[in-house]
Amino acid sequence: MIGIPASLLSTFLQDENPLVNEWRNQTSVHPLGLTILIILFCLTILLPKKSAIFPIITLACFIPAAQRVVIFQLDFTFLRIMVLAGWLRLFIRQELTMFRWNGLDTGILIWGIAGIIVKTLQIGDFDAFIYIVGNRFDALGMYFLFRILLRNIDNISSTIFAFILISLPVSLFFVFEKTTRHNVFSIFGGVPEITKIRRGRLRCQGAFAHPILAGCFWASLTPYFFAFYYKSKSSKIFSLIGIFATLIIIACCSSSTPISGLIFSILGFLILPLRYHLSWLRWLALMIAVSLHFLMKHPIWHLLARIDFVGGSTGWHRYILIDQAIHFFPDWWLLGKEDTTYWGYGLFDVTNQFVLEGVEGGVWTLIAFVVFIVIAFRNLGYVWRFFQKKPYCFLLAWSTGVALFVHNMNFIGVSYFGQIILVWYLQLAIAANLYSIYMREKEAKEFVKSFHVVSQIKDGHL
Repeated sequence: MIGIPASLLSTFLQDENPLVNEWRNQTSVHPLGLTILIILFCLTILLPKKSAIFPIITLACFIPAAQRVVIFQLDFTFLRIMVLAGWLRLFIRQELTMFRWNGLDTGILIWGIAGIIVKTLQIGDFDAFIYIVGNRFDALGMYFLFRILLRNIDNISSTIFAFILISLPVSLFFVFEKTTRHNVFSIFGGVPEITKIRRGRLRCQGAFAHPILAGCFWASLTPYFFAFYYKSKSSKIFSLIGIFATLIIIACCSSSTPISGLIFSILGFLILPLRYHLSWLRWLALMIAVSLHFLMKHPIWHLLARIDFVGGSTGWHRYILIDQAIHFFPDWWLLGKEDTTYWGYGLFDVTNQFVLEGVEGGVWTLIAFVVFIVIAFRNLGYVWRFFQKKPYCFLLAWSTGVALFVHNMNFIGVSYFGQIILVWYLQLAIAANLYSIYMREKEAKEFVKSFHVVSQIKDGHL
């Protein structure tokens, strides 16, 4: 048995939350929640295309995941219902036109299918199949919905603006929770009425599934708020409002992971002057990591145990989780593992997205997950290089890369569930759409160039 530091043991006991699972597989509908759902459902269908995502974002930020309808063991969370509303809109308004398929779409689709196959084989019953299909519907349904709705720069900018507008009331609710220790969203279930305290600090979460995920949600949006500053003169004040509100939310969460996400956001823009040397920077980072791994008494991932920005961090848990995942690799590589409790105390809680991918779907979904992330970064590299002379488009591409970088750093310390999956798949869809825009403009530019050459030949100038 692995030794457990006393401080970590007390943290696990303190963080134990019976609300996490008690609302699963049962209908939970508050009259106010139902009213809001109906209004937002209708708005999703009726609003102009550039504003169609606004109701989905609003619901994600103000209605906890406990609100759901269960039909024949199928959990329809309110967020899932809103995704269905989005697809219903596409069919009703005939917006389901073909978009330009690219490698990122293929990678995410393969990852989704692999997860369904491996998880079903892992457990081998109908319930497992229903669970993973629902999980992949959220992923693929959101991703491809956003791919269709955000196919131009104006629609992407409108979505960023929507997040900025929503960030202000969200931050006010967080300040209220920080001041009163009362979470007003508890009336919907799924979040505690009395905010938990760790090491003397309130860990606010609002309507989000967990304080860490609430902070990570907004930390991943910070790069876009930076980019929005350069859109126009009028956008500068809104950009500052979004950044200020985000800082308030992250501070109220009192968690190390969102703070590190914010630091990585800043780092992503600090290396902007070195953008043409990213390959060298990656090799340098790898060499430093390998050197530290062999020079330290513990493996490189032991550094996670030492990260603690706000006190009471469970970095030791994250370190030992990676350590045990490597140790038990023969157990999960083929078909994953249904239960990791035997890995060590508290390791039923897989707080690492990369480890979770392996546990859920074996090495196959883990590889597919990493591959489509690599494709996203590669494609964004083409985009920002092409748009050097269009500052805002360039910054949109760069900020998307920074946001994905923040998510990947978050994945080392947390696995995603609840509302944060919306922003993850949204930003992947933005990455894919920016690449499609780049391909269209590149081909148009090459066509004009070739047409100009042909015209000169006909005129006898060449």
